[in-house]
Amino acid sequence: MRVKNSLKNIYMNILTQVVIILLGFISRKVFLDNLGEEYLGVNGLLINLISMMSLVEGGIGLSIVYNLYKPLAEKDEEKIISLVQLYKKIYRILSFIIFGISLIIYPFLGYLMKDVTEVKYMGIVYFLFVFRNIVSYLNAHKWSLINADQKGYVLARYNLFFNIVTTIAKIIILVITKNYILYLMIELIIFIVQNVWIGKIVNSRYKYIVTDKKYEVSSDTKKNIIENVKALFLHNIGGWCVFGTDNILISAFISTKIVGLYSNYTMILDQVCSLINMFLNGVGESVGNLVAVESEEKKYTVFKVIFLVNFWFYSLAVIFLYNLIEPFINWWLGEGLLLGKLAFIFILINFYMKGLRASISMFKTKSGIFKNDKYVPLIESIINLGASIILLKYFGIAGVFMGTTISTVMLPFLIQPKLVYKYVFNKPVMGYFKRYIFFVLITLFSGFIATFLCQLIIGSGLLFLIIRGIVCLIIPNLIYICLFHKSDEFKYLLDIGKTFLKK
Repeated sequence: MRVKNSLKNIYMNILTQVVIILLGFISRKVFLDNLGEEYLGVNGLLINLISMMSLVEGGIGLSIVYNLYKPLAEKDEEKIISLVQLYKKIYRILSFIIFGISLIIYPFLGYLMKDVTEVKYMGIVYFLFVFRNIVSYLNAHKWSLINADQKGYVLARYNLFFNIVTTIAKIIILVITKNYILYLMIELIIFIVQNVWIGKIVNSRYKYIVTDKKYEVSSDTKKNIIENVKALFLHNIGGWCVFGTDNILISAFISTKIVGLYSNYTMILDQVCSLINMFLNGVGESVGNLVAVESEEKKYTVFKVIFLVNFWFYSLAVIFLYNLIEPFINWWLGEGLLLGKLAFIFILINFYMKGLRASISMFKTKSGIFKNDKYVPLIESIINLGASIILLKYFGIAGVFMGTTISTVMLPFLIQPKLVYKYVFNKPVMGYFKRYIFFVLITLFSGFIATFLCQLIIGSGLLFLIIRGIVCLIIPNLIYICLFHKSDEFKYLLDIGKTFLKK
């Protein structure tokens, strides 16, 4: 059942993500053509600011979802209802708190935007972002319940529909009116409708949660949630400082327009990351169930398989991106919208490092290991911000990304695997680091060969991109198949693939 649910989640995620990516690229092109780089920069900056406000959530949702895995597996309806009710109550309170914080931040908005002159009615724009963020909290308990129950694929088709409608509506608004406020308003309205619709679907599947009777969470569970929230709050702050402040630093110290250029890169990286994560997320909730009920050896066996998949996809992605992202931006959006080569290289290094540890992070999160390294993200964020601010004076925008690389290597790269191997697998961690280094060396070797061949392909346009893309897919895959085809992990994946084809 666990494998079956994972395959269903992956299948629906693939369909959804491919459609969203295609529409997303069209939408970005229309946005840039009709509003320009400055609006693009402001859009990226406000997304970062909104993510900062979400720090108030402090990991409450993640902690409650972690506590849902076991009662869902045991079909303990009373405990499920009590957790869902607690989740709903807390998130309603948080929505008011976040609105209050938004009011406090608003007067300082101008200090974060350098050289912004074209964007009008900034107050309305800002609060449209704020309201959309608040709406996302109102049904969060229902989204989390169905995902924790490994039934996320049920919502995927509806999310796909609403994403398509939203993107097409925004494109039409931009082409006809060139009005950024209407663009944001139509997105907000459709998002509200989507949340109401999804809420009804969850209610129909879990009828027992629709009750006026109040259920209390046990004292042990409350204690666990409180302890985890304290730790996750620090994790969230640290994580945001490391990965969520780039746009703010670039806007405040360099230029808001440069944020727009950088956002083109991050959009592509995010879309590629989403394609990869649809496989990892497809099994993510199943890992939560696995951790709750299976033995250490079974957990470790599954982890090794996920780690191989994790490496395979991110290795392919970074090789693919290195050879295609710059010519793709030139073809997609036009000349003159590229960042420097050094900045680009460090963007890819951070993408790869973060991606390669996704499997270890998944097991750490699903196992509820939050307290043991709660101060590490704060230290990491201090190192990151300090290094970024110093290095940007010498290397410009590339310095911002160098700071992220330095802080990542110094702390989470070393600490996260130690915790998982100690508390989840009960095994020495050196095996992980050896495997990690082996994966990195294979990526470099495969990337060198693929890049050498790509440089022999001279030209421009869509056909040029397709040929380069084929090279970047075929060469690494051939190397990886030769290296891993006899491994237990690869054979395990083949068995899953056969199961999927039979379905």
